Amino acid sequence: MNNNKLLSIIEKIEKFSKIINKKLNTNQVSKKIESFIKRKESILVLLSLKNNMKKLKLLYSKKITLPDFLTAANLIQEIKKIIKNKYDLGFKFKKDRKKPNKKKTNRISSISLLTKLKLRLKNNLLYKEKLINIINKFISRLESVKNISIQNPILNKAVNLDKESHNLAVAVYNEHCLTLASVIINRNNKVFIKGVIEVPIPGDIIGDSCVEDKQELSNIILDLLCLLKLERSPLLIILSSSLFKINTFLSSELKQISNTDNKVQSKSPYLPNDTFVEFRNMSNNDKKDKLIRTVYTSRKLIESWTDTLEILNNPIIGITPSVPNIFDMLGTKITEKITILIDIERTTTMAIVGRDSINLTSHKLPYGSSLYSSDDDIDLSENYFSRLLSSLNLIMSEYNEVLPSYIYIYGKGLDDLLKNNTLLPSKFKKLSDMKLANFSYTPNQMQTHELVSNSIYSTIETLSLITSCL
Repeated sequence: MNNNKLLSIIEKIEKFSKIINKKLNTNQVSKKIESFIKRKESILVLLSLKNNMKKLKLLYSKKITLPDFLTAANLIQEIKKIIKNKYDLGFKFKKDRKKPNKKKTNRISSISLLTKLKLRLKNNLLYKEKLINIINKFISRLESVKNISIQNPILNKAVNLDKESHNLAVAVYNEHCLTLASVIINRNNKVFIKGVIEVPIPGDIIGDSCVEDKQELSNIILDLLCLLKLERSPLLIILSSSLFKINTFLSSELKQISNTDNKVQSKSPYLPNDTFVEFRNMSNNDKKDKLIRTVYTSRKLIESWTDTLEILNNPIIGITPSVPNIFDMLGTKITEKITILIDIERTTTMAIVGRDSINLTSHKLPYGSSLYSSDDDIDLSENYFSRLLSSLNLIMSEYNEVLPSYIYIYGKGLDDLLKNNTLLPSKFKKLSDMKLANFSYTPNQMQTHELVSNSIYSTIETLSLITSCL
């Protein structure tokens, strides 16, 4: 009986343990499933493009700085340590358990040391040379790398033409130098300069102002368009600022808004029959007395360029000076009542004075950068800016006004004046410092980038502000 009772008790305990184990296992499985589901949900949240779009955008435009130990200087030190430790000339030997004669032991140790050293150096000489060559190649590539810039692939794709991007041909002519560029404007008004060609134009093709040989100039432009693959792209011509004069009138001062008006003709630097005037209303339509901006140029000049463009088979956007368009963009960032913009050319200087950002007058000064640029004498450029300040003070005294805090300068001649890293006087500020436009200009990545001058940054600056000319 006792044995039977004992067996029954054991069977009950066994059944009970099975039930307990089953429940415990079930609980463990359920916990694992719950934890897996939670992890899956967290992973899905982590990988959600919608929730992490802002982080991804920041990552695209972020610059990653390598750790110090991966920079070229520190890496060289680390490699030296590795080589030193790998091929250390000092060797440790175990002491013999026996106590032989000290002199004999020292002699044997020194001989064995030299023998092992020679063998080790001999066996590893070729390996070390290969290793050093590999390291030198790696270091030479790493030498110029400290920051890695991750470019946004979305912006790179925007360079290609799509429904909202426009591919244009832009020609900038300034003092016998013609620059043609392939330009793309994307949906965000960012300007991508894809290719640039700069060629000199002889005086028998374009004189002081007018085109003398229209057929030859059209042939030059056609060749440049073919090189940049712009045969069917719209063409915009931007001419030198010195070929134009700007003035502003109140509508009450004029009997009629026309180039035949006596007041309008009185401000023209050309004869009435050779005056071409463009009018632009600069005031709100609600105002009774409006500001009318007038841009003067020679009629022969405009006709010589339009006749040249007619020979081309390209759609034409227009012909325009750069300076009034650039001034309007600058005026959006200036709070002072008076703004002065200087376009420095090689033989002339254009000073544009604006009041309340829209009331413009231009003044042509009879000197440029050519007289004040030298590779040896830095004082010449200082003399230019000193003379320019004197001229501006005379202009402002006619209007009983004083100079503003800063005078903004740009132009092809500025590159010549600052080629010796000359510092600008405190009164002047480069137009490029104002960051008026968002543009991309990477000559090293361009298929076509042919220049005749040392620097065309002022021309690129004009191209970057193309949106103001359209």
